[in-house]
Amino acid sequence: MTLRRGFKTEAEAISLELRAEIGLTADDRLDCVVLADHLAIEVAPITDLAIVGATATHLDRVVDEDMGFSAMTVYRGTKCKIFYNPLHPPTRNANSIAHELSHVILEHEPGPVIGDDGARHWDETIEDEATWLAGALLVPRDGALNMLSTGTDMTAGAAHYAVSPQLFTWRAQSTGVVAQLRHRAA
Repeated sequence: MTLRRGFKTEAEAISLELRAEIGLTADDRLDCVVLADHLAIEVAPITDLAIVGATATHLDRVVDEDMGFSAMTVYRGTKCKIFYNPLHPPTRNANSIAHELSHVILEHEPGPVIGDDGARHWDETIEDEATWLAGALLVPRDGALNMLSTGTDMTAGAAHYAVSPQLFTWRAQSTGVVAQLRHRAA
Protein backbone atom coordinates (compact mmCIF):
# COMPACT_ATOMS: atom_id res chain seq x y z
CA MET A 1 0.00 0.00 0.00
CA THR A 2 1.53 3.25 -1.15
CA LEU A 3 0.16 6.38 0.49
CA ARG A 4 1.45 9.92 0.25
CA ARG A 5 3.52 11.19 3.15
CA GLY A 6 1.32 12.26 6.05
CA PHE A 7 -1.85 10.57 4.80
CA LYS A 8 -2.03 8.00 7.60
CA THR A 9 -1.83 10.73 10.24
CA GLU A 10 -4.49 12.75 8.40
CA ALA A 11 -6.75 9.69 8.20
CA GLU A 12 -6.49 9.10 11.95
CA ALA A 13 -7.39 12.76 12.58
CA ILE A 14 -10.35 12.57 10.18
CA SER A 15 -11.55 9.42 11.91
CA LEU A 16 -11.38 10.94 15.39
CA GLU A 17 -13.03 14.17 14.22
CA LEU A 18 -15.94 12.37 12.56
CA ARG A 19 -16.33 10.05 15.53
CA ALA A 20 -16.46 13.07 17.87
CA GLU A 21 -19.13 14.67 15.68
CA ILE A 22 -21.41 11.68 16.32
CA GLY A 23 -20.47 11.37 19.99
CA LEU A 24 -17.94 8.54 19.79
CA THR A 25 -14.39 8.15 21.07
CA ALA A 26 -11.64 5.99 19.64
CA ASP A 27 -12.75 3.23 22.01
CA ASP A 28 -16.34 3.06 20.74
CA ARG A 29 -17.76 0.84 18.02
CA LEU A 30 -18.73 2.77 14.89
CA ASP A 31 -22.05 2.08 13.19
CA CYS A 32 -21.29 3.10 9.60
CA VAL A 33 -24.96 3.72 8.85
CA VAL A 34 -25.08 6.28 11.67
CA LEU A 35 -21.99 8.00 10.23
CA ALA A 36 -23.53 7.90 6.74
CA ASP A 37 -26.73 9.46 8.08
CA HIS A 38 -24.65 12.17 9.78
CA LEU A 39 -23.06 12.87 6.39
CA ALA A 40 -26.50 12.83 4.66
CA ILE A 41 -25.64 9.71 2.70
CA GLU A 42 -28.25 6.99 2.27
CA VAL A 43 -27.19 3.38 2.67
CA ALA A 44 -29.23 0.49 1.29
CA PRO A 45 -28.83 -3.13 0.20
CA ILE A 46 -28.32 -3.49 -3.56
CA THR A 47 -31.50 -5.57 -3.64
CA ASP A 48 -33.45 -2.33 -3.08
CA LEU A 49 -32.84 -1.60 -6.76
CA ALA A 50 -35.76 -3.95 -7.43
CA ILE A 51 -37.98 -1.02 -6.44
CA VAL A 52 -36.77 0.91 -9.48
CA GLY A 53 -36.97 -1.98 -11.90
CA ALA A 54 -33.88 -4.16 -11.45
CA THR A 55 -34.86 -7.74 -12.12
CA ALA A 56 -34.35 -10.56 -9.64
CA THR A 57 -32.10 -12.28 -12.19
CA HIS A 58 -29.81 -9.25 -12.45
CA LEU A 59 -29.72 -8.71 -8.70
CA ASP A 60 -28.96 -12.39 -8.10
CA ARG A 61 -25.98 -12.07 -10.45
CA VAL A 62 -24.65 -9.03 -8.60
CA VAL A 63 -24.83 -10.55 -5.12
CA ASP A 64 -23.46 -13.91 -6.30
CA GLU A 65 -20.20 -14.83 -4.52
CA ASP A 66 -18.39 -15.24 -7.85
CA MET A 67 -19.30 -11.68 -8.86
CA GLY A 68 -17.31 -10.17 -5.99
CA PHE A 69 -19.67 -7.24 -5.42
CA SER A 70 -19.28 -5.69 -1.97
CA ALA A 71 -20.50 -2.10 -2.23
CA MET A 72 -20.67 0.92 -4.50
CA THR A 73 -21.55 4.58 -4.32
CA VAL A 74 -23.95 6.02 -6.86
CA TYR A 75 -24.01 9.76 -7.44
CA ARG A 76 -26.87 11.88 -8.68
CA GLY A 77 -26.03 15.56 -8.73
CA THR A 78 -24.67 16.48 -5.31
CA LYS A 79 -26.26 13.50 -3.56
CA CYS A 80 -24.96 9.99 -3.30
CA LYS A 81 -26.20 6.64 -2.06
CA ILE A 82 -24.20 3.62 -1.00
CA PHE A 83 -25.41 0.18 -1.97
CA TYR A 84 -23.99 -2.93 -0.28
CA ASN A 85 -24.28 -6.70 -0.67
CA PRO A 86 -26.82 -7.91 1.91
CA LEU A 87 -25.53 -11.49 1.63
CA HIS A 88 -22.16 -10.57 3.11
CA PRO A 89 -21.56 -10.89 6.87
CA PRO A 90 -22.07 -7.73 8.95
CA THR A 91 -18.32 -7.39 9.56
CA ARG A 92 -17.61 -7.32 5.83
CA ASN A 93 -20.47 -4.90 5.19
CA ALA A 94 -19.11 -2.58 7.88
CA ASN A 95 -15.77 -2.49 6.06
CA SER A 96 -17.38 -2.16 2.63
CA ILE A 97 -19.61 0.72 3.72
CA ALA A 98 -16.71 2.42 5.55
CA HIS A 99 -14.64 2.10 2.36
CA GLU A 100 -17.35 3.75 0.27
CA LEU A 101 -17.85 6.47 2.90
CA SER A 102 -14.10 7.08 2.77
CA HIS A 103 -14.25 7.81 -0.96
CA VAL A 104 -16.93 10.43 -0.27
CA ILE A 105 -15.14 11.90 2.77
CA LEU A 106 -11.89 12.17 0.81
CA GLU A 107 -13.79 13.75 -2.09
CA HIS A 108 -12.51 11.24 -4.61
CA GLU A 109 -13.78 12.03 -8.08
CA PRO A 110 -16.57 9.58 -8.98
CA GLY A 111 -16.24 7.76 -12.25
CA PRO A 112 -17.48 4.75 -14.15
CA VAL A 113 -16.77 1.33 -12.67
CA ILE A 114 -16.48 -0.38 -16.05
CA GLY A 115 -14.89 1.14 -19.15
CA ASP A 116 -16.07 0.91 -22.74
CA ASP A 117 -13.72 -2.04 -23.18
CA GLY A 118 -15.51 -3.96 -20.40
CA ALA A 119 -12.52 -3.75 -18.07
CA ARG A 120 -12.87 -2.53 -14.50
CA HIS A 121 -11.49 0.94 -13.75
CA TRP A 122 -9.06 0.79 -10.85
CA ASP A 123 -7.10 3.69 -9.39
CA GLU A 124 -4.77 2.11 -6.86
CA THR A 125 -3.99 5.39 -5.11
CA ILE A 126 -7.58 6.31 -4.29
CA GLU A 127 -8.46 2.71 -3.41
CA ASP A 128 -5.51 2.56 -0.99
CA GLU A 129 -6.57 5.85 0.57
CA ALA A 130 -10.16 4.64 1.01
CA THR A 131 -8.94 1.35 2.45
CA TRP A 132 -6.73 3.10 4.99
CA LEU A 133 -9.37 5.63 6.05
CA ALA A 134 -12.02 2.89 6.32
CA GLY A 135 -9.73 1.02 8.70
CA ALA A 136 -9.11 4.18 10.72
CA LEU A 137 -12.84 4.86 10.94
CA LEU A 138 -13.63 1.34 12.11
CA VAL A 139 -10.59 0.76 14.37
CA PRO A 140 -8.77 3.95 15.29
CA ARG A 141 -5.12 3.45 16.23
CA ASP A 142 -5.70 4.87 19.73
CA GLY A 143 -8.61 2.51 20.26
CA ALA A 144 -6.61 -0.54 19.19
CA LEU A 145 -3.78 0.56 21.48
CA ASN A 146 -6.15 1.04 24.41
CA MET A 147 -7.78 -2.36 23.89
CA LEU A 148 -4.58 -4.33 23.44
CA SER A 149 -2.92 -2.51 26.37
CA THR A 150 -5.49 -4.07 28.69
CA GLY A 151 -4.61 -7.58 27.56
CA THR A 152 -7.49 -7.93 25.12
CA ASP A 153 -6.61 -10.26 22.26
CA MET A 154 -7.13 -9.63 18.54
CA THR A 155 -10.33 -11.69 18.35
CA ALA A 156 -11.94 -9.87 21.27
CA GLY A 157 -10.79 -6.53 19.84
CA ALA A 158 -12.41 -7.41 16.52
CA ALA A 159 -15.63 -8.40 18.26
CA HIS A 160 -15.63 -5.14 20.23
CA TYR A 161 -15.40 -3.08 17.03
CA ALA A 162 -17.67 -5.48 15.04
CA VAL A 163 -15.00 -6.03 12.39
CA SER A 164 -13.27 -9.16 11.17
CA PRO A 165 -10.27 -10.45 13.15
CA GLN A 166 -8.20 -9.90 9.99
CA LEU A 167 -9.12 -6.20 9.85
CA PHE A 168 -8.45 -5.64 13.55
CA THR A 169 -5.11 -7.46 13.33
CA TRP A 170 -4.14 -5.51 10.19
CA ARG A 171 -4.91 -2.21 11.95
CA ALA A 172 -3.00 -3.20 15.10
CA GLN A 173 0.02 -4.28 13.08
CA SER A 174 0.05 -1.65 10.32
CA THR A 175 -0.36 1.28 12.72
CA GLY A 176 2.54 0.13 14.87
CA VAL A 177 0.41 -0.74 17.91
CA VAL A 178 1.75 -4.30 18.13
CA ALA A 179 5.36 -3.09 17.88
CA GLN A 180 4.72 -0.36 20.44
CA LEU A 181 3.30 -2.84 22.93
CA ARG A 182 6.20 -5.25 22.34
CA HIS A 183 8.63 -2.42 22.97
CA ARG A 184 6.82 -1.47 26.20
CA ALA A 185 6.94 -5.07 27.41
CA ALA A 186 10.67 -5.41 26.70
